[in-house]
This record gives sequence, structure tokens and C-alpha cells, in this order.
Amino acid sequence: MKTAIIDSNPWWKGGFPDVQVRQREMFLEIEKFMPKKQIIGIYGLRRVGKSYLLYHLIRQLLDGKADPKSILYFSFDAFSQASLADVLSSAGELAGQKPAFIFLDEVQKLPDWAEHVKRVYDLHHPKIVVSGSETLFFRKGSNESLAGRLFEFEAKPLSFGEYLQFRGIENKPLYEKEVKSALSHYLLSGGFPELVDENDPLFIRKYIKEGVIDKAIYRDIPKSFPIEDPAALEQILNIIIANPGMMIDKAALGRELGLYRATISKYLFYLEAAFLVKSLHNFSKNRSTSEKKLKKYHPGFSPLSLGPHEDSAYYGMAVEAVCACHAGAKFFWRTPQKDEVDIVLTTPLLPVEVKYRNRPERENSLLIFCKKFNCKEAILVTKTANKEEKEEARIHQVPAHIFMLGEYFVK
Repeated sequence: MKTAIIDSNPWWKGGFPDVQVRQREMFLEIEKFMPKKQIIGIYGLRRVGKSYLLYHLIRQLLDGKADPKSILYFSFDAFSQASLADVLSSAGELAGQKPAFIFLDEVQKLPDWAEHVKRVYDLHHPKIVVSGSETLFFRKGSNESLAGRLFEFEAKPLSFGEYLQFRGIENKPLYEKEVKSALSHYLLSGGFPELVDENDPLFIRKYIKEGVIDKAIYRDIPKSFPIEDPAALEQILNIIIANPGMMIDKAALGRELGLYRATISKYLFYLEAAFLVKSLHNFSKNRSTSEKKLKKYHPGFSPLSLGPHEDSAYYGMAVEAVCACHAGAKFFWRTPQKDEVDIVLTTPLLPVEVKYRNRPERENSLLIFCKKFNCKEAILVTKTANKEEKEEARIHQVPAHIFMLGEYFVK
């Protein structure tokens, strides 16, 4: 452990890890909370850059002339049996002083992590930043032990705008052709920072399958939750990856897989806690009614590299999944008559349908939704925009790359 501590804190000797930390939108948001006394908690899908964010915050402290030996970084990824007390004792012995800034990576692997962190926070008052790959490792700890002591932030895959910045592509009319061209690679690389410059589809697929999915399903989730059959967990995820945006009847899926409905429900919950899937509720103005209906499930990242990416229908489903993630969607809409809207945003109420085609057909479902809920505006996400306005409601055709950049607007 002492060797790991020395290797993980090269700034104690005047160095810094040989990593390229590129600016991201969330960095600026989190930096504002560094001067506050509360613990900062960062959670999110594997490989989205949580460790890079910690290095960025450490670099900020060093640039601000903080004492290098007052800054401690430690990852529990390979030291799940280590105690926090031993880590801090060893670090203090090696650095010759107690750390004033403590960065703990993959902290959910430390048993009863919240209690240990709370003790250090209450006794010594250091600035503590923790990260992990599940939402529930925060929920379980913060609600019980760290209430009022923890600010939470989600680290997400790169947005399309961030991806363009990483690639050095300017989002200006002059570079519209380059922006459109970049969308295909962005969807294929899934928004994972380390894949921004990778062009080999087989490597990208292997990276996401083995570095993200397998580690989450066969390592991370079973350490936090009672999993009878991790292979069944992967089977459910593969079904969702093959059918982005599918509505899941848990009883029917349980019969198909030979599992109890309760087990399906638990496994979907675990997959969502690990950010591998994202669920949408069927929109209703009555919240209890909405929660009783079947939910729609998307992968929590662009699934294009794992599916038949040359199939135009599948490509369109992948675009819908990414649009839902970019918009922070929580709802879709579907009636017994099978009128359906892919995404329903609620502040303000705005229906969004994704038809990734050059000439999408007329969207009756958008018109029906607008009439039912008194919406004056709607968005149809397409491949290329057609400026004409649609009938009873003003349906704005917005190209997918514009929608993902958040530049669409409704007056």
C-alpha cells in the first residue's frame, strides 16, 4: 500500500501523473465548491473521466500554491480491503504531515466507506473529494451518515459539444460540414474520453464491452448488491442494447429468461444504478399514474459500437437514446392507441420525436400530444432540417447534431 501511495502522489516529489487532463464543462461547476467545507462526491459510469477530474482538481490546488504534501490521492480499486485509517496513517508517515486535501477514488469499494469518511471529516476537517461508479454508493452512505456533509455531482460521458472541443472542431457555421461528419464517430465512440481519437471499430467495441460493461456487471455491481446470476444481468443489458428505447414488461421478460419478475425488477434497478441503462416514465400529469405504466429503457451511453451500426433503423434508435441522454429526459409518451412521442421534456412542456431521416414522415403523434396537453411547440429531430412549419402545432425540424449541441430553441 505504501508503494501505491508513493506512486499515486508524484507531486510530493515535484512531479505529476503523465496524463492529459482536458477541460470539461463539469469541471467549472465543481471548482466552485472546492473552497466550501462540505465533501464533494463524484459518481458516474466507468471510463467517463472521474479520475481525470480528480487530477484536474489536484492540479488546480498545486497551481494555487497549495503545499504538495498536503494533497493525498488514493484509489481503492485494487485495495478494497485497506482501511482508510491505515491509508491516512501511511500517507502521513511518508509525507511527514497530515493531508489537508484528500481525494479518494472508487471509494465505494471501501466497506462502510461513509462512516470512515465521516469520522475523518468530523475529527480533522480536511477537504475531501470522493468518487465512485454507482449512484447507490452515495445514496446508501450520504442519507445515513453524510447528510448535510456531501455535495453530489454526476460525471457523464462527453456531450457532443465536449467531444468537438476534444477534437478541436469549432462549432461555427464555417465548420458545419466537419461538425456533421463528426457525429458518426461520436456515436460510435460512445462519448468515452479515451476513445475520442480512436478509429478502429473493433477496438472501440472491445474497450466498451470489457472496460465498461464487464467490469460493472461482474465486479462492481456484485460487490454492492446480492446478485444470484451476473450472466442474467448481462443478458438483460444485451437485450436493451439490441433494442434501444424498448418498453419492458417485467413479468413477460422474466418468463422469457426464466427469472422471477422481482428479480428482473432488481436487476434493472442495479443496471440503472451503475449507469448502464436509463429509464423513462410514460408521461402523465398524474405522477402516480405515470409510475404505474411500463417504462422505456435506453442504454446509458451510445450503443452504436455494440449493435448493427450499419443498419439504418438501429442507427436511428441509437440517435434517439443519445438525444434522450443529452436532454436529460425523464419521460416519453405512449397511449393505448399506440400514439407515441419519444421524449417529453417538462420545463417547459415540450414533446420531442426522433426520426433520423432526411425526409421524415408527418408526425401525427406530436400533433396529438400538443392538442391533448395544450402545447404550442414541438421538436422533430431529423438528419437534415426542413424549414416548413407543420399544421396545427409549430413542429420545428432540428438536425440531430444541433439538438445534441443544445442549440435548438422554441420561442
